Amino acid sequence: MIDFSVLMAVYGKDNPSFYRIALDSVTDGQTLKPSQVVIVFDGPVPQEIESITLDAELRNPHIVFTIVKQSVNQGLAAALNAGLEKCSFEYIARMDSDDYAVPDRFEKQIAFLSSNSQIDVLGGTIAEFVDNPKQTKSVRSVGLSHEMIVKMAKHRTPLNHMTVIYKKSKVLAVGGYNVEYGKLEDYKLWVDMIANGCKFANLNDVLVHMRVGNGLILRRSNKREIHDWDKLQKDLLDAHIINRFDSYANRLYIRAFTYTPSFLKKIAYHFLLRAKV
Repeated sequence: MIDFSVLMAVYGKDNPSFYRIALDSVTDGQTLKPSQVVIVFDGPVPQEIESITLDAELRNPHIVFTIVKQSVNQGLAAALNAGLEKCSFEYIARMDSDDYAVPDRFEKQIAFLSSNSQIDVLGGTIAEFVDNPKQTKSVRSVGLSHEMIVKMAKHRTPLNHMTVIYKKSKVLAVGGYNVEYGKLEDYKLWVDMIANGCKFANLNDVLVHMRVGNGLILRRSNKREIHDWDKLQKDLLDAHIINRFDSYANRLYIRAFTYTPSFLKKIAYHFLLRAKV
């Protein structure tokens, strides 16, 4: 069986109750438990978050907990880069601090990777919820094969970041997460890895229940995303994933979506970009 690490980042404004659920779901709650959990405190965190982390460590003596404490908040990309260096195993499973992993997530992913060693990044489907993880509001499916993933990468991030397991060596080979791309740090990473010849796959299974709310729509209205999206077009062109017409269409899309009123954005998000359940 493959040993693997889990990589999470948490910061001071994260909800401790959500963090507890997320951490429990990748430790006690898994049918196949990780060998190591690396948690990056991205700047000072409340005592409650530290206590939740210690409690999980005490309940799981067969899992090595590695805590990385950063003195100031540097953002997710920088936090994940710091955590990557502390992961002891080649395979690293990502998890966010406010989501919920299904109990057999790692069992399914590790079984697939054990039989498909050529795959460098493996993700899956997410089910989105507001308050109760058992009440799914919508799902985000992604392409399953490497070819489908590269095709999807032309216009949208082709993996659900919080579901992936990737090879540490392959991520480090492209320099890890780029801190200059804002909220697109994962999309940028996939583009860099595709350009570097890495192989991708997704499972046709819900692996993580993702917490969503009005904050997600507000983030999609941030004008910074236009700047980051425009930068990413050059990377997509350089990787020969898109052509110049695709780049032009992508630039128009992000401007139209960013400046669309929030109520219309919600409609587009739930009826065009997600599958209803």
